[in-house]
Amino acid sequence: MYQPLEDRSERDSQSTGDCEKLLSDSPEVPFQKSLRRVPVWAVLATTILASSAFFVLGTWFGSRTTDRSCLQHVQKYCMFLGTTLFAQSLNSSAAPIMAEVDNSYHSVRFNGSFMKENAFRLGAGPEVDAAWESLGINYRGIAVPLSEGPKSGLRADQVQINPKHGGGFPANVEGLHHLHCLNLVRQSLYYNIDYYRAQGKGAFVNEESVVRYHVSHCLDIVRQQLMCTPDTGLLGQVWWDPEYPKAFVDFNTEHKCKNFEAIRQWAEERQLPETVPEDFLRPPQASDTIYAAIP
Repeated sequence: MYQPLEDRSERDSQSTGDCEKLLSDSPEVPFQKSLRRVPVWAVLATTILASSAFFVLGTWFGSRTTDRSCLQHVQKYCMFLGTTLFAQSLNSSAAPIMAEVDNSYHSVRFNGSFMKENAFRLGAGPEVDAAWESLGINYRGIAVPLSEGPKSGLRADQVQINPKHGGGFPANVEGLHHLHCLNLVRQSLYYNIDYYRAQGKGAFVNEESVVRYHVSHCLDIVRQQLMCTPDTGLLGQVWWDPEYPKAFVDFNTEHKCKNFEAIRQWAEERQLPETVPEDFLRPPQASDTIYAAIP
């Protein structure tokens, strides 16, 4: 409510008088004596405990804020993840995978060995195929509820599941598609491709021209992903050969990584059925986009 301004001198004199009255009328308080009754060690202990508590809480909240901030910058459709503490309040604005998966970052040292091969680097055969299969490269799609679609970048004019079969959007986790693509490039290497051609499975059930398009598509998807999130880490060098020391690049670098296993498990648990009825997909609607050719 508006009040008229008082005369400054009058207000000041009243304030001063009031203060003087309060001070003069107040009984004396043995303040110094009261302080002396509190041991110094108790004051110090309380201060140290309070400082420690604020430091721990600040570190805890700060680390999670940093993780969420990183995700917001590198994921277009992530919104907020929401840790256990914040999940209920944030899940309403988060894409399904971001709201339900542990997206905290962890330190991981890459296996950058040049000469020592692991299961993912072996020549074509059952062992290397099993290693790549374990990453979820061939998982079936998932169903995203219609209400959650926009949070994940899915559009109303895209393919939808028939409401009689649950509705929603059929979709695939993009990170697993990147690994699928890298695996296809591996299979197409000159020392592997004859093996997979002879098997005639997966991408190799198609004629040669389609396989070529598939491989080049995958190669370019991986290129774009690497350029979208370029690693700004630096590769140092190490010495090898004690008798005649030579320098060699050290590829065994440490990185901050998302929890891939949590993402893989999330996608595995939500796979669509292996077989679906013929009318599983809703027919195109008038508002749906239909391209003249495969985009």
